[in-house]
Amino acid sequence: MPEKQKQRLLLSVEDLSASQAKQLIQVAQKLKRGEIGASEKKSEKNPAKIVILAFFEPSTRTALSFEIAALRLGLKPVNFAAAGSTSLAKGESLHETLVTLISMKPDLLVVRHSGDAKIEEQLAISEVPVINAGSGTKEHPTQALLDAMTVFERRDKIEGERILYVGDIEHSRVARSGNKLFSRLGAAVAVCAPKELMPSTSDWAQATRFEKLSDALKWSTVCIGLRLQKERHSKKPYAFNIEEYRLDKKNLSSLATDAVVMHPGPFIAELDVSEEILDDPRCAIHDQVTNGVYMRMAVIGEMLGLSYS
Repeated sequence: MPEKQKQRLLLSVEDLSASQAKQLIQVAQKLKRGEIGASEKKSEKNPAKIVILAFFEPSTRTALSFEIAALRLGLKPVNFAAAGSTSLAKGESLHETLVTLISMKPDLLVVRHSGDAKIEEQLAISEVPVINAGSGTKEHPTQALLDAMTVFERRDKIEGERILYVGDIEHSRVARSGNKLFSRLGAAVAVCAPKELMPSTSDWAQATRFEKLSDALKWSTVCIGLRLQKERHSKKPYAFNIEEYRLDKKNLSSLATDAVVMHPGPFIAELDVSEEILDDPRCAIHDQVTNGVYMRMAVIGEMLGLSYS
């Protein structure tokens, strides 16, 4: 993000250069350590900036961390409830709802949606700054940033690390954004999944592919598990045993003792992750949740040009 200039849109990891991503990680770490904090004074002439949080898909970690981030920065988050209490229940389209929110002229709009093409077109031309909080199977840039922050904290570097994604990679916006960002930051990326869940798009052309989880774990320094996204699958029965790719004590015995285990959440207990690994010293799943707040503070601050003290 250019210095002294607000970033207008963060819709994709591709909106960031490597240096911009590194700068955001540094700011998020300083916020986490309490070395800096929001410094803008509010008054009638300088009221708190308004952030609309519009989530058209379910969320716990992302939605709440954005709200907490806004509050800690002294902003006013406004939650748009996409359930039955809005005009969506009367038949209004998602696209028109989004245009309505933009027309209210908030200072920042944070949006999660299912990847609707009309919504993406509108966001790309929005005069209001926009952060993508997850778009279908396509992108989740702030998750990639907080994951990179977590890797840096645990491994003291990102360049040269070997990042492994395990599970439902084909339908994962987390993995797609993470692949782009980690590659840009100098890490190697690999995938391990049943053939039905292997990525099929060209953006994965450079990723190493493993069939056996034990081989993949021996290669990796960071293992990131992914949820089986049943809501994005056809209803035909699976032809694979997902337990072969589950992150549990038995499978993780192939992973180095100084490696890192991550998962963006939510995880389905005993399906993609066994709860027994939450006590494993290599596990950083809850660190990711904590870092989500500070990374989103850093991103919001950059988008709005906030100053720190």
